[in-house]
Amino acid sequence: MHRRALASLYVPGLLVGMPGQALFLLLPLYVLDIGGSVSAAAAVIGFRGAGMLVMGVPAGWLTTKYGYRKVITCSSVLIVLSFLSYSVCDSLSSLYIIAFVHGLASSTFLLGRMTFISSSFSSSERGRVIAMIAGVLRLSALIGPLIASLCAARYGFAITFQICGALALLASFCSFSFLTENLSKGQPLKLSAIPRFLREYKHVFLTAGLAAFGFMFMRSARTVLIPLMGAYLALDLTMVGLVVSISAAIDLVLFYPAGIVMDRWGRRFTAIPSSIIFALSLGAISLCENFLGLLVAALVAGIANGLSTGIVMTLGADHAPDDKRAEFLGFWRLITDFGNVSGPMLISGMIFVASLPAAALMTGCVGVTSSFIIYRHVDETLKNEQEIV
Repeated sequence: MHRRALASLYVPGLLVGMPGQALFLLLPLYVLDIGGSVSAAAAVIGFRGAGMLVMGVPAGWLTTKYGYRKVITCSSVLIVLSFLSYSVCDSLSSLYIIAFVHGLASSTFLLGRMTFISSSFSSSERGRVIAMIAGVLRLSALIGPLIASLCAARYGFAITFQICGALALLASFCSFSFLTENLSKGQPLKLSAIPRFLREYKHVFLTAGLAAFGFMFMRSARTVLIPLMGAYLALDLTMVGLVVSISAAIDLVLFYPAGIVMDRWGRRFTAIPSSIIFALSLGAISLCENFLGLLVAALVAGIANGLSTGIVMTLGADHAPDDKRAEFLGFWRLITDFGNVSGPMLISGMIFVASLPAAALMTGCVGVTSSFIIYRHVDETLKNEQEIV
């Protein structure tokens, strides 16, 4: 299983993941370097997120029409061109456009990869494969920004962007060389058929989809709440960095065991406890009064995030119908991307109208709701598939 996925999934995932994660560091700093404001630096990352958000459903149509092999390869090439464009661009308006296109390409790449996993690996394998991909992403987030910062300091932003493009080009080569198309191409879902399609899978989207939204909301909220609470408690930068790093380390250790549990005992076996732990840990941030309290809450949140590794993608892959797999996953990505984007936005609004502890408490309530939905309304997809077989 892992040997089959090594060259087609894990290696390209690392090669495109490292520059992708490095971009969150490089792009804002590059905007500041060319004279942009802090708000402009944040906006350019927002444009990339907007591109990912709007491309979820269209990427599903493209995958159905052309197949995931072509979609993954072409989107990888577009990611390469985006990095090369960053290296020669010194205009803010142009950077916004490039970042938006980069988001379109990234969303298409991820949708194509998710379709490949759903159609190429059995239900009893998906948990571990997706957990490995999530582990690769976590490794990319760990080493990508570090290497990029060293390169940018020594060689400048332009060469660093070009190195990122070279890595993405290698990912494109791997995808083209080692991916095999085993999904029959078909006609994409017509616009007039979308309402009927949504009605057909309404129950899945309103149960498992809302649970996935909750997980993505809590994950994105965690990345914002912990450093903000550190600042709220007047901790210095080193102490906040230590809290974030320890939480991330715990998360990294647990990613593969989570995949084993999903494939052996089922999706609910990780989804229910991890969502409860997530909710309690994020809610507990509102009660933190010192460094030790924040460290404990962050550690527990890291455990929850590690235990939930791959659950969002696995639930989507399990529920995707064979005849409209890519379109279903496109709507699934739209839901999860919206959860990812809305977390920081709602926290910002809650802080504005109330306080940071209130925002943490609200996030915990979202987690409790997600736990309830999973417990009462989300069926065990692994068990159901085995029974059918």
